[in-house]
This record gives sequence, structure tokens and C-alpha cells, in this order.
Amino acid sequence: MAFFGQWLGGFLACAAIVSLLERLCPDGAPRLIVRFTGGLLLLCALLRAPEGFVQPDAARRAEDWCEAAARLETELRSDAQSAFADGIARKLEAYIEDKAGTMGVRVRASVTMGERDGVPVPERVTLRGAYSDALSDVIASELGIAKEKQTWIDSG
Repeated sequence: MAFFGQWLGGFLACAAIVSLLERLCPDGAPRLIVRFTGGLLLLCALLRAPEGFVQPDAARRAEDWCEAAARLETELRSDAQSAFADGIARKLEAYIEDKAGTMGVRVRASVTMGERDGVPVPERVTLRGAYSDALSDVIASELGIAKEKQTWIDSG
């Protein structure tokens, strides 16, 4: 609040000086020059206020807020990517289990996702149930999960 009082006092003093100089000048070109220059000085005094209203650490706080926003954006993007990959994994698991059912095989699938060029892709699969060479071939050909990345656990 102290700054506001100083700023207002400085502005009023500038206005008084400009007004006094204008009255002391003769009519014609000199008075127009004093009026124009005085107007510029008053404009400068008026525009000086916003600079002083900004607290010294406001720029630092603004940078901190920007950094926090960037961190939050990265975190949210990562969470969204993870949720997207989890959704794909669940759909692939359901697909494998459904495909196994149509082949007369009963399995429980668990897909592990990886990432290639920022895109989630199936990387490994764990299957609980009796091994089926036909289902293993389907998983390899349709989902791109090589046989060596398929883990079969015989549950019975």
C-alpha cells in the first residue's frame, strides 16, 4: 500500500509541474511542445504503476507455478498412457480367452504391455491352462507375441 501512496504522489507532482510549465509558456508552438512532452511524461508516470504493484518474488512464483503445471501435465499424460495400455491389455486378455474358448481350450490370460515409439504394444503373455500349440500360433501370428514370450502355466 505504501507504493500506491508514493506512486500517486509522484503522479500528482508530475501533473502539477507539467501544468505549471504549460501556463508559463507563451502561446503557439512552445506551448504545444510543452503540452505534448508533458503528456508523454504523465503517461510514463501513469504506466510506472503496474511495475511497482508486482511483488519482487511474483516472477519467481510464476516460474514455480509454470514448472508445477509442466510436472502435472507430464504426470497426467503418463497416467493416461498407462490407463490406455491397461485397457488394451484387458481387451487382449479377453480376446485370447475368447479365442481359446472357440478352440475348445480353457485358459486365463495375463498380458504385459510394452511401448514402441510411444505406442503401447503387447510384449508378453502368461497363460494359465493346458498348453495349446494352435492357440500359441494364433497369439504369435495375430498379436505379435512370439512363442518365447508366451509363458504357459499348466493349472491342472
